[in-house]
Amino acid sequence: MFLSKFAIAFLIAAFVVAYPIRSQQISTTTQLALEVHFYPNQAPGYMTVPDSSPRGGWYARFARVPGWAPAPDSLPVTAVNIKSLKAEDGVRVWVSVLLGQLHEKEQKVAAYMLHEGEKITVAELAQVGVAPFEIKIVRLSASVGELPQFSSKARTIELISMQPNFSATPSYEVVLRNTSDKAVNALEVQTLQGGRMQLSTMPQGKEGQPLILPGGTYQMTAHLANRAVAGANGYAPQVLPNQTIEISAAIFNDGTFEGEASPAMAFTGFQKGRKIQLARVVDVFQRALAGDSGVADNFTSLKTAIAALDLQAGTPAVDDLHGKFPQEPQTERLRHVIELGMKGIRDEVLNDITQFELHNRRADAGMFSTWLAAEKNRYELWLARL
Repeated sequence: MFLSKFAIAFLIAAFVVAYPIRSQQISTTTQLALEVHFYPNQAPGYMTVPDSSPRGGWYARFARVPGWAPAPDSLPVTAVNIKSLKAEDGVRVWVSVLLGQLHEKEQKVAAYMLHEGEKITVAELAQVGVAPFEIKIVRLSASVGELPQFSSKARTIELISMQPNFSATPSYEVVLRNTSDKAVNALEVQTLQGGRMQLSTMPQGKEGQPLILPGGTYQMTAHLANRAVAGANGYAPQVLPNQTIEISAAIFNDGTFEGEASPAMAFTGFQKGRKIQLARVVDVFQRALAGDSGVADNFTSLKTAIAALDLQAGTPAVDDLHGKFPQEPQTERLRHVIELGMKGIRDEVLNDITQFELHNRRADAGMFSTWLAAEKNRYELWLARL
């Protein structure tokens, strides 16, 4: 599995406009995918190859190299990250490892250009103590999974429609309505099979904005769970039967929630961490605009200042979150979700700086200053919404 530890999102049914289609193969539509053998003697996972920007996912379950020992004081490898992108001459694949419990660092491992049917062993993973993965480029036929059930633990969210997508990894387009008089900031949506969680995601409003306005609607793609089944010609993904799309929680803009408390706590913690870190980011950008010698007017020094931002949640922040969710017994989990929010902001700002630098390599001091002011204003607006 390559699912995030805290994935979150979805809602409740009124009536369904959908097609009761049993699983079937559509031979006219196919898509390239990575077949990833990530654990010995286990069925592989599948990741479709995107046509535009690189995308993928990370695997937190993997085997270790027997007897391998990391360098003293080094961060442990906690996930293997794989991304791909379709290219004119094949498929580009990038493999890296994520280090630390919060994935504080990413270390590049290997990059490949592969073609359909080609299989490689990522032997370089052994150098960081991970048993090598195998990756094969396969072509999957599009399919439509059996119509899932729908349920919700969020009382004021209703299902408007559920339509199947014809895709290599079956999914449904789900349209929901917020019937409450409050804006929804985030949802937790889970795909269940036999009552057990298989997939989870947490759609949320961009930069602190609402996800669904009062009385408004929201459309999302809900993926179905599948497993790899061995056949005469190797493995092939098969959609699991009896699945349910469940809205486990809805979190509103006033801090209240409907449904399960755990995802509401996680989102509230994320927002708290984002708020703490955004205030620091705004300060760094302000000092850069003021010509502070500690943050010189260039990309390198700005990135260094942002990368140095602390990722440790203080006791007051943890205590405040615990006061809102006293039923959560694990203080470390409270601390962890706050720190995930802090890290998310730091990583996004670093990416913003890198993207501007890549697209403006000849930027002069004036252009850099204008961009600094605009980004500072953007982050201030985001902070004000939290």
